[in-house]
Amino acid sequence: MEQQRDRRLLLHHCANYAAVLALLREAGQNLSLFELGCGSGALSSAFARVMPATWSLVATDYSAALLAHARRHYPRANLCFEQLDVRQAGLGRLGGADAVFMLEVIEHLPLDRASRLLHELHRALRPGARFILTTLDRAAFSRPFSGYPPHCIEYSFRSISGRLADEAWNPFRRFRVHRLVSERVTTEAVRGEDRLGYALNRLHRLVTTLSRNHVEADRLRQQVAALVFRLYASWPQTDRFDLDAYLETLSFVRTRAEACDRSSFGLVVELVREQSEPERR
Repeated sequence: MEQQRDRRLLLHHCANYAAVLALLREAGQNLSLFELGCGSGALSSAFARVMPATWSLVATDYSAALLAHARRHYPRANLCFEQLDVRQAGLGRLGGADAVFMLEVIEHLPLDRASRLLHELHRALRPGARFILTTLDRAAFSRPFSGYPPHCIEYSFRSISGRLADEAWNPFRRFRVHRLVSERVTTEAVRGEDRLGYALNRLHRLVTTLSRNHVEADRLRQQVAALVFRLYASWPQTDRFDLDAYLETLSFVRTRAEACDRSSFGLVVELVREQSEPERR
């Protein structure tokens, strides 16, 4: 993530952590936190650096290689890295958490797997604990799906709100969907996808699908993709990214979020395990 040339994408991911921080500041002074899907750990470390000193964070990922990188590069007293795969069972260890968050991961899961994850978390979390997830918002785009190969499904404000209201899909009774909005970021993202991004995503997805059942072909595809990314990332940038100008356009909307379809680029979902909430089957 930290190697991305698209600084708007970096801003999007940083804004996710800022939204989590804003929501959790209201939850208490001494919080035990778990993160699902921390990746390289760079943004987890940044979050741990600015969160209150009385909080502790256990950041988890399925990749042993990424976790080794994170432990080597981001040592902090209030942060540790552990291996956990959200696609597998074993979320019982989260039972002592005050809050769990999972940022930009749910779109990588099929709908049935995402639902199972919500049910597993609902069973594991103690009453009063929170689960916060974020994902991109497709409301402003002309297509419901970007074609990006690693994604299984992408959500809009309305589609994820409808899923969450389905008691069979989501066992948490208490939930709210917030939005990260910036007309500038959203307009530029839509323009980029319409010009060339969607076609490149579909081509990448086709090549990925064709090579999936051939080990050597898939290995070659990954090597070529990694090389292209390294070349792209190292290409000199002539334009200066004006962070302050983008930050001035960004807001975290927690009321009347349904009114932001043309300017929303991110969804922030807050679910709370209620005190007397029975397990739904």
